[in-house]
Amino acid sequence: MTHLNRRNVIQLTALSALGGSVLGELPAAADGLRQPGQFGPASLSAAIVGMAVDGTTGYFVTRGQTPPKVVTYDIVSRTVTDVVSLERGDGGWACTVSGGKVYIGTYSFGDIIEYDPATRVARRLGTIGPSGTIVFAATTAPDGVVYFGTYPRGEVWSLQPETGTLTNLGRAFPGSQYARLLAADETYVYAGTIPAHIVRIDRSTGAKVDIMPVGTPLDSGLGALAAGGDRVYAASSFGVHDIARDGSGYVEVRADEEYLVDSLTVTDDGGLLALGRLTGSILRREGDRLARIAQGPEGDEGRGVALLPDGTVFAANGSGRVSILAPGRDTVEQDDLTNDARAAGPELLQSMCAAPDGSVYVGGHFAITVHEPARGISRRYPVAGEAKDIAAWRNRMISALYPSGEVIDLDPRTGRVRSFGRIDNNQQRPWDVVHHKPSGLVLIASAPRYGSLQGALTLLDPATGKMEVRLDILPNQALNAIALDGDLAYIAGDTWGGNGIPPTEPTAQVAVFDISRREVVDRFAPLPNQPSMQHVEVLNGVLYALYKRTSGNWLAYDLATRTVLRSGKLSGYGEIVAHRGRIYAGANFGDNIYELGPGLGSAVRLHTGIGTNWYTVPRIEPVLGARKAWAAVDRNLALIELPS
Repeated sequence: MTHLNRRNVIQLTALSALGGSVLGELPAAADGLRQPGQFGPASLSAAIVGMAVDGTTGYFVTRGQTPPKVVTYDIVSRTVTDVVSLERGDGGWACTVSGGKVYIGTYSFGDIIEYDPATRVARRLGTIGPSGTIVFAATTAPDGVVYFGTYPRGEVWSLQPETGTLTNLGRAFPGSQYARLLAADETYVYAGTIPAHIVRIDRSTGAKVDIMPVGTPLDSGLGALAAGGDRVYAASSFGVHDIARDGSGYVEVRADEEYLVDSLTVTDDGGLLALGRLTGSILRREGDRLARIAQGPEGDEGRGVALLPDGTVFAANGSGRVSILAPGRDTVEQDDLTNDARAAGPELLQSMCAAPDGSVYVGGHFAITVHEPARGISRRYPVAGEAKDIAAWRNRMISALYPSGEVIDLDPRTGRVRSFGRIDNNQQRPWDVVHHKPSGLVLIASAPRYGSLQGALTLLDPATGKMEVRLDILPNQALNAIALDGDLAYIAGDTWGGNGIPPTEPTAQVAVFDISRREVVDRFAPLPNQPSMQHVEVLNGVLYALYKRTSGNWLAYDLATRTVLRSGKLSGYGEIVAHRGRIYAGANFGDNIYELGPGLGSAVRLHTGIGTNWYTVPRIEPVLGARKAWAAVDRNLALIELPS
């Protein structure tokens, strides 16, 4: 159990009191639709994706804040010294330094940015790929040339900083959508792909050779890549592959109890430093193993690790926390970028849950915020991951976290966290958490890691802490949503699994799971040739389904006759909820809120133009006993009216 002290709790801007949860009249929009009332930031964050170090200065690119920020951090003084916003984008995984300037690749536009710390100017050099491109990786060769890796085209690009010339070196590996990791030396640039290959690209000729050691499991996944001293190092689930530049001389460098080594650097003396995801370990190579030298934030994603000239180890994590390990020490100093008001800001949301006592729980990036609107109080509690979904349980909450798959119980009054353990079984992305009150069980639907297809249903008894993980619900499909109807759970599938490899199933199915018998009693596909369902709900014998692929397709499906009663298309996809005999849905690509039925010929749009708020998918959380629901507007907690 993790106990949080006062320093761990960050107070948000106080919410306006609701006066007994009654808002009164809401102003009408120009199109006649009701506009929601707003009550302060739903979640604050300084989460980061990109990291680079130049001397004793760290550079970070935020995620979840739109547009993202470039944060400059002085490692010696332990302070944020500058924050500059980019023009557009959602974040920037790719970040590297060349010639004193910072080069950033963003998503979801695929922009290449040059940031000059001396002038504080960030200028766009170009865009690589179509809209929706993620520039996942960046590295700098010894001569200063910068390389970028992309998704979904899986391309490697080069940049000549002196001229700003961008050159496409082509797809790293045939059929792969991901050039996910990069490293470079004097002669070659190396690309790590999904599925796991290490592709050596000749920097002069462009010739490509796969140097992944023969016999290495391709589904093991690669977490980081580094090169130095005629060797290439690829971090994986067990530790590090150490190979010669031609793929020979393979050595396994083992790490103890690591789910994934996700940050790696070669030091000037040829040593290796690494970060272990989930454990939070800072690791150093000693012979043929990675030894733990210090403890960083447990459960956090590594964003980078560096050895400074004076021997200080500097590491950063996805939550926005940094670790500084002084020479000769085994205990790190930690700092949280969220503590700096310039670096922090309202973030894209992961999840939301309306509790019976009137509180609202909001999942963010490595934090859950507890709002008590009636008292005007909000409290932010750090947790070890992204709270992909939250369910109220007794006077507490159950949440499932990404990327660890850990399931936790958090007391909203104190912030105390109890861990039930990890889902494991190759699962990484929880999607839906629901509480089945008759049995006391909490059901969790999850998707597997990249490069895998099989999702899982987890059955948790919070009273005893026992978890059962079922992989037999929908073959070769991720599980995205659960709708409860008595003792039956209707579970929605996604044939794309964890992404990274082509589907093997033609269309997404719904599994009917009998909770009392703990077995699948039926499977069916409401619509043919639809690969991915996002969410489902059941009301009065009718299943409502909203699809991700094709985006926005929805239907009402009679479970008794197995016929489609109605269908249509929303602006995008999100969650569906039943409340007081009606069905509502949130949809992205516009963040619209709709009423779907019953008894409607087509979807009715209730709220629109409320901005981009969700990192996952739009959600609405009905208020018990009222025709109102909690949502997000301009990243503020908001209460909306539903039809009477």
